[in-house]
Amino acid sequence: MNGERENRIDLLRGLSLLLIFIGHADFTFSPTFQQSRGFSDASEIFVLLSGMSCALAYYRPDMGLRVAQPWKRAVRLYCVHLLLLAIMVTISALVIMTFDKTIWAADMTDFWRDPIHHGLQALSLSYMPGNLDILPMYVALLLIAPFAFLLHDWSKTVLLGLSCLIWFIVGLRHINFPNAAIEGKSWFFDPLSWQFIFVIGIYLGARMRRGQPILAYNAAVFTAASFFAIAAIPANLAIHLGFIDSPFGGLHHQLVSKVYDGPLRITNVLAIVYLAWNIGTVKAAAAHPSFRLICLAGRHSLAVFSAGILLSFGAAVLMTLDPDMPIVLQLLLLAGGCALQLAIGWLLQEGGHGQSGSSTACVSPSEVPQSGGRCVNSTPLRRPL
Repeated sequence: MNGERENRIDLLRGLSLLLIFIGHADFTFSPTFQQSRGFSDASEIFVLLSGMSCALAYYRPDMGLRVAQPWKRAVRLYCVHLLLLAIMVTISALVIMTFDKTIWAADMTDFWRDPIHHGLQALSLSYMPGNLDILPMYVALLLIAPFAFLLHDWSKTVLLGLSCLIWFIVGLRHINFPNAAIEGKSWFFDPLSWQFIFVIGIYLGARMRRGQPILAYNAAVFTAASFFAIAAIPANLAIHLGFIDSPFGGLHHQLVSKVYDGPLRITNVLAIVYLAWNIGTVKAAAAHPSFRLICLAGRHSLAVFSAGILLSFGAAVLMTLDPDMPIVLQLLLLAGGCALQLAIGWLLQEGGHGQSGSSTACVSPSEVPQSGGRCVNSTPLRRPL
């Protein structure tokens, strides 16, 4: 194995972080922008890549059941989640006291109706306002990762089959965990469903860790993936904007459910990642200096992700205080938020918190985030294009 870094993972994670920020910022164009990438969005890409990163960081062939590293990371994410909640609670209190905007964000306003009770619920991850239900999903996924590694070594078919079966039953029966802070009273990202795309990422990352190629080029598969990924963009936009009715009728909501990661979303993200691995321009871009800041954002994803959550929260506050904000000012806020996230990645890299150097088929440790961790050696990817 060599130590070449797989920069495509960093590049795609960095792009996903910026797209997540834009979609969550509540700008007037955010909902349409969120629907402009097909049936899936940056969340699926990030979770799939996080599964790959998790395997590259923690998986060792035939190592048995080892929970220390993934669970330590899960604890860290849990603490970061509580810190973000504390910051958002503080901001909401200042806004309510300063502007008397008691309805500017219903979920945070609800927190202040019974802060002690909701605070205790937050500790058990049963009260997660706004976008604060994302890190808890990764906490849950990291907790199951060691068992996925163990099952992978026993039978890859059983691992993927069992994961798919759980995803199917959970989505069909709408099995979920409680979340008192949002309208549906359940987790917006159901980890029992989202584990499927994460496990697919673990499977791919484990192959990379063993030095085996992934997502090998096949002309028929490449053509089908291209057609699906491209056609999904106008199709989803047209359905979202009400120009056409879904050919799936009442079943459409289930097929594109974000809570339970519907099958159209999973198919779409697999098509996108397959294309990314088989288009030479993507690999060239990942190694090009002009994309270095985006790669660094993906490499230091915990800090960048956390900043993006707070920035999108701040943008939502400003949009509530000024619903008629000029589009130019919204675009300036968007550009400033993206620039700040890129700057955080650069500062962490230059400050010595991450690995310098270019490409390795390893990535940073773990899941969603990472802010510095060691790079795990692996073999370089082989692909025909």
